[in-house]
Amino acid sequence: MVLGLLGTVVSARHLSAEVFGGFILLQVIASFLTQVSSTGLGVSTAKFIASTQNERYQRQLVNTAIGFRLLAVLVVSLVTVIAMPVFWTAFGSPVIPSVAVFLPLLFSLESLGSLLRSVLQGFFLFKRIAMTEFIASLSNFLLVAVFVLLLDRGVLGLIYARAISLSLSCAIAYFSTPTRKRFEFHLGLLKEMLAFGLPLQINDILSFVFGRIDTLVIGTLLGRADIAYYEIARRIPDALARLYEAFRSVFFPEMSRLFAVGEHKKAEQVLNHSTRLISFVSTLGALVALILGNDVIGLLFSAKYVPSVPAFILLMTALSISLIGNTLGTSLVAIGDSSKPAIINIVHTGVSLLGNLFLIPILGIVGSALSSLAGSCATNPLNVLFLRRRNVDVRVGDYLKPILVFGLYVLLVLLLKPTTVLQKALVISTFILLCACLSVITGEDLAVILGKSRSRTPKSVRDPCSGSPRL
Repeated sequence: MVLGLLGTVVSARHLSAEVFGGFILLQVIASFLTQVSSTGLGVSTAKFIASTQNERYQRQLVNTAIGFRLLAVLVVSLVTVIAMPVFWTAFGSPVIPSVAVFLPLLFSLESLGSLLRSVLQGFFLFKRIAMTEFIASLSNFLLVAVFVLLLDRGVLGLIYARAISLSLSCAIAYFSTPTRKRFEFHLGLLKEMLAFGLPLQINDILSFVFGRIDTLVIGTLLGRADIAYYEIARRIPDALARLYEAFRSVFFPEMSRLFAVGEHKKAEQVLNHSTRLISFVSTLGALVALILGNDVIGLLFSAKYVPSVPAFILLMTALSISLIGNTLGTSLVAIGDSSKPAIINIVHTGVSLLGNLFLIPILGIVGSALSSLAGSCATNPLNVLFLRRRNVDVRVGDYLKPILVFGLYVLLVLLLKPTTVLQKALVISTFILLCACLSVITGEDLAVILGKSRSRTPKSVRDPCSGSPRL
């Protein structure tokens, strides 16, 4: 996450907003092609591998999935080359005419890397996932420094750095897979995975649409420079979302295992503890953004991007609700319901798209951030409803408390306008204390975070304000 932010700092400071925005646009289109061609194979592969201990079956799953993904990559790459002029019609020509030829390469590497991470996830090989991610991030940062700073290759330097780092990541992930690599294709297995994954394919596409359609709309209505401003506003929320993916990569196969072996109550417990703590941490981050937004953006990305601060604050707020929804939706898939997330994301996409189309022309990138927040709020009740229909007890009040406390602090900050370091520190510390008083965070949580918990069984701990025990 840190290396990714540093790479953005270098790019944003050294390149013009229009050039940097053009590179972001290229990345977004490559990500869109990855989602369109995924057929939900990543999630289904991880779930199927995690649900069995049969090594032969796991090997067949892996080789079949990789073979099908390579075929899909080849077909989509050919179509992309033929249809490439269409991609740029709405956005104007690329920054450099030769940039467009790298689109199929970036798409192919992102698509294969995504599947290989899912395979490692299914095998619970999280350290290997971490290694591949770290090497990719480190190499990308170093290559950006070389190509952009030293060689002054501009947007082409960013593309070279991205392509080489993705190639390294794919190679390491492939050779880390603990199965025999050989060509085999089992049509029956593929049908099973696609039957489970195709509803998730719709979900993946919709996830991309509500997650990145704002960039495409901004590029169409406002221009590539505004894409750069919005990218700066979302860079930290996106980095934190990537950090959440480290948790989710463990959460999903573990929840799949718990539901598969019938430990329903244990799964509920994991879910509710997760949403409560995610809500606290993410709303605390949103509060920090509200108080220190100008300092953070100006210090990291230069003063020319300070106009991004209002959108940055709104996106940090939207992130807190989005991560809770992601956790609830992941639990739905883990329990075996792969159709409901698509329904949820249709609602999210509809709200976000309408909001973008109506608000961006009026409010610019702030309108896009508001649309993201509205979409996340609209879908949370649906996640809860579908989980409860599956007899999963979702304790909404637990994760709603810090959000309501944050809303109160937004009003206080707008009213009092803290300016000194002491005043800002006081606001943040009282937020944490109030959350502790409301049992949003407990002594048991701190013990687990600090690695001091001696038992995996939940214990009764004392409420810091009332003194009463809390399970």
